[in-house]
This record gives sequence, structure tokens and C-alpha cells, in this order.
Amino acid sequence: MSRLLLLALVSLIAVGVRADVAAPPAGAFVAIFDGKTLDGWRAPDMTWWKVEDGAITGHVPADHKLKENSFLVWQGEPVKDFELKFSFRIFGKDANSGMQFRSEVKDRGLVHGYQADIDGAGKFAAGIWDEYGTRKSLAARGERATWDADGKKTAEKIPDPFDGKPADLTQWTEYHIIAVGEKITLKVNGKLACELTDRDKQKQRVSGVLAVPVIPKEMKVQYKDILLKRLP
Repeated sequence: MSRLLLLALVSLIAVGVRADVAAPPAGAFVAIFDGKTLDGWRAPDMTWWKVEDGAITGHVPADHKLKENSFLVWQGEPVKDFELKFSFRIFGKDANSGMQFRSEVKDRGLVHGYQADIDGAGKFAAGIWDEYGTRKSLAARGERATWDADGKKTAEKIPDPFDGKPADLTQWTEYHIIAVGEKITLKVNGKLACELTDRDKQKQRVSGVLAVPVIPKEMKVQYKDILLKRLP
């Protein structure tokens, strides 16, 4: 084998290896669900979780024995400032779920923190909720809210992306969460849904896990195309 041919082969192999192991570019969106398995996602009891239709699926049947919320937690590094995009749909008049972010896993696998709310009735959807916290609705859909250092909320109205009507979330719907410092923005299907500025130093959350729940009601929720971009 000629020396030039050998060098060419070595170069091609090296390029192939670099392509295989290269990390995604800084600031790039990265898929955190592979669409096939629940690798990288865990709940204390996996009974209620599976992959169906290429989506993370939480299903609680009518004859369920679920006693309290079950949270499926992404096992990646805690997330601080970020953008997160995903699609979801939900079924069941009493169904409730949402995307937990900057959250904390507590006793029995319950997850406390910010939640981009999703509900079967479409009443609370596209708002930001304080899951297991004392502040409850942090920013409702159609609201630009600020919590000051003393824990007082002020808010102004912004256009409701669903025109004040209950949202039909049985169809695939996209959320886009942007969290930078004390400001959190939630968009639904490309439209601004709500904004939260959280200056309450005692209760604000700056970093934490991502997770999705099901509740002890007959329901089904699905999540797919989950893309995370960490921000500097």
C-alpha cells in the first residue's frame, strides 16, 4: 500500500470518528427523548409510563390504584437558563399534567417547582403554576406577572392565544419555554401565552430538574419532540 493511500485512509477514519463523537454545538437544541424508549427518564413507579405513538405516554386507566401524582423525571444535569420546545396532547376531562422545570424531587418522588400547566379542560393550560408551592398560579394564560421581593404579585393582561376560550389540547400542541434569570416566557403554538418575572428571593427557583406528571384521575397525556437548549 502506498504511503499516500495509507495517509488518505487514516484521514477518512479520523474524520468518521470525530463525526461520531462530536458534541452538539454550544447553544444548540438537543433531543432529550429518543422517541422509542424511556432511557434517561425515570419515575419511582413506572407502571403509569410507556412510549406510545413515538411519545412519552402517561396513562392512568379508570380502574387505577394511583394514590398521588406520579412524576417522570429527566435524568440529565439540572437545568438553569434554557429554552425548551415540545409537543403534547392530553385526554380526559379531569386530566392534568404539565412540564416541570427548575424543579426539585422531594419525598416519594413528588416534584416541586415551576410547571408549564396542561389540563384536559383547557382552562389552566399555558399558564405557569407553582407545583406543591404556596403561590399557586404564578402567571395565568394571557397574563404578564411580576412577583416582587416581598412575595406580592402584580399583573397586566396580554392577548390570550386561545381568545379566552378553553383550549382543545387533544390535538398536538407545542409549548416553548424560555427561562433566563428571573424572567420566564411561555409560548403556545408560536404565540405568547404568559410571562413571569420572579423576584421573590425566598421562593424563586434558579435551577432544577425537568419532569412530567400524571394525577390520580382517569387520563392520558403524551409528549414528543422534546428539545432542550441550555443558555450561557
